[in-house]
Amino acid sequence: MAPSLDSDSTVLSIRSDFREGRFLRQSKSDLYANDIRRSFENDFRVPDFQHRYPKARLNPLAAQCHDISNDWIVSLGIDKELGPSMWQSCMAAKFSEYIGFVYDDIEPKDFLWLCKWVQCFFAFDSKLDDGEWADRIDWSSDVILDMNLVLLWNDPDNERLLEGLKSILDTLMETEASRKRAQLHTIHADLVHARNKAKSLLDVNLGAFMSGFRELWLEYIEDLPVECMSREAEAFQQYITGCLSEQIGRMKGTKLSVSDYISLRRQAGGVWALIVFSDRMIEHKRRKSPICHLPDSLFYGKDMQNMLAAITDIVCWHNDIFGFQKELLNNDHKNTLVFVIFHEYNCQSYTQAGELVVELLHDRIAEMELAYERLRSAAAPEFHPAIDLYMKICRGWIPGTHQYHMISSRYNVSNSSISDTGNSKKVEHITKR
Repeated sequence: MAPSLDSDSTVLSIRSDFREGRFLRQSKSDLYANDIRRSFENDFRVPDFQHRYPKARLNPLAAQCHDISNDWIVSLGIDKELGPSMWQSCMAAKFSEYIGFVYDDIEPKDFLWLCKWVQCFFAFDSKLDDGEWADRIDWSSDVILDMNLVLLWNDPDNERLLEGLKSILDTLMETEASRKRAQLHTIHADLVHARNKAKSLLDVNLGAFMSGFRELWLEYIEDLPVECMSREAEAFQQYITGCLSEQIGRMKGTKLSVSDYISLRRQAGGVWALIVFSDRMIEHKRRKSPICHLPDSLFYGKDMQNMLAAITDIVCWHNDIFGFQKELLNNDHKNTLVFVIFHEYNCQSYTQAGELVVELLHDRIAEMELAYERLRSAAAPEFHPAIDLYMKICRGWIPGTHQYHMISSRYNVSNSSISDTGNSKKVEHITKR
């Protein structure tokens, strides 16, 4: 099921007090809207963000899994796909610490899986964001179709996945640069082999990124119930669909409204699939303690979907706030919620827009907690342990994300400092290139 923007997952339609209050009244005819507004718009102070959760602790396996994940990436040849500079940047970011701050209490095998996926995901994301490759939809279309092939291989008649694949193919066929690649791709023939079990998925020729994903996917689905496999497959398909939509939007220079941006960010952020990984953790706990998987009736119910949408938004928007300084310096800040809100709500400065995003973050956290309470109260007691585990992971992402964003070279900018509660010093004289 695709992430939705219905009811509680809409963030109160972007806060009624901002819709009806001071932000709406700041029209383009206001004094600052011209020269004064332009003189301040590029100033950005990271807003104060204080959350209610315990400070994140780093998983002691983070350093070891960082080295293992890097070696794995090299063995696949992904480092050569990126080139020396981009690969060095990915290694320096220490993505295993990101996972380590979120999952400080998890089985080592599951932790390593997550570290490998995040390293692969951020490497792919870095290449998509790179100026040389940002418009290379001929390259990305192969990766997108290969991922769909991997996801469908063990369940080639999954109606939801096939519907998602059709949408992707329709999109690729509409774009001249990707039409030929879509026509040449062997996904339809390969799916026939999958249905007939004529060959193994391991026999399919894939590029570096999807060879890594195939390895992780085959490990993930070991012993999992079919419904859990399907949920994660849908989450990954939504992620890669979001990547495609984001890339095409950048190529066309599409200007998104706040609601459209939120919807796209929720897809392309990659967080949803990481949260749904909780099913794998539940499966492992079933061998040691009385816990059972959530049935589809609960998982696809309104409250569970709102809870998942909320934490996905929280992590993505936090990224947009704390990565904005660096994005601004790299002239890549237009693909952030801070920038979209700055223009749609006619803010005086990026700092003011960032402050609004922080207020939306707190609203989203409250909505996540409310969705959890509703979900738990409506569910039978036998499902409470699984619901609680999901919520523990959701809550862990908030301080974990914040802690990582404070220390990571991927987000830090010289001449700024951020405390462990989010306080910061202003970055002076940031100008657009």
